[in-house]
Amino acid sequence: MRSDGKTVRSGSDKSTAVPKHIGIIMDGNGRWATKRLLPRSAGHRAGVKNITPVVTYALESGVSCVTLYAFSAENKCRPKDEVDSLVDLIRKHLKPMTRDLIARGARVMFSGDRDYFPDDIRNIISEVENENAFESAQTVNIALNYGGRSEIVRACKLAAQNGEITETSIEKALYTAGLPDPDMIVRTGGEKRLSNFLLYQSAYSELFFTDTLWPDFDAAELQTMMSEFARRQRRFGKLQ
Repeated sequence: MRSDGKTVRSGSDKSTAVPKHIGIIMDGNGRWATKRLLPRSAGHRAGVKNITPVVTYALESGVSCVTLYAFSAENKCRPKDEVDSLVDLIRKHLKPMTRDLIARGARVMFSGDRDYFPDDIRNIISEVENENAFESAQTVNIALNYGGRSEIVRACKLAAQNGEITETSIEKALYTAGLPDPDMIVRTGGEKRLSNFLLYQSAYSELFFTDTLWPDFDAAELQTMMSEFARRQRRFGKLQ
């Protein structure tokens, strides 16, 4: 039973297929705030608060990895005051949020070009990595200053430096090396596109879109999507 009184499926329920890896595009924070006549920064704060309960439900349901699109490479092109607000949210909330996830037994990792961020945030990222539950079977991957196209270019360059460019050598050079490809990509906020998120890894992901804005997205809606995932037949281009 959730704190709001809604019942969600227990992680011990093995009657349906559970995705190994879920990627979440957490969209709609600004619109959530605008609808309430609040500054967009209030929506981003509400979105940050929603991360832990949704991710916790996914992990308790048996998902082994959750990747969160927290700050895209394109986010840097927004107005300076909004970018500054997003960076400040990372500064204030990244460590307590990740400590909570690590305390629950998850390993936290980061994808993206962290050189963009100021020294204090890069230090926070390093501190989180050093506090990790490295032996955990579950991972929370936070995409910060991440773009799928630039990741592919970076991986190809690294693969070329080390020898022949192949699918295997590229996969070893991706930020997500060692993680399973996402079985599900969830996008909140009503848009129906990937927006440069896990482009290489999502070749055979099942896509789920919802009009629900990220701060209002909850475990019950994720449960519904996971149940739909279990009913889908994944052929990977083959006949079955």
